Amino acid sequence: MSDTRYDQQMAVQVDKGIELLARMGAANAWIYMQTMHVPRSVILRVLAYPGQRRNCGPSVH
Repeated sequence: MSDTRYDQQMAVQVDKGIELLARMGAANAWIYMQTMHVPRSVILRVLAYPGQRRNCGPSVH
């Protein structure tokens, strides 16, 4: 598996985690992303510092 593919898959999982954050709260988003093997540092940044999220598409708001 190439790094590019891994990054794309992680981006999809992070986007889903952000959607869960909005719908079900931070704890559920954390559990989902942790289960999907998103690195802890990424989970912390995404949940704690929304201003530092990458804007990769319309679903990332």
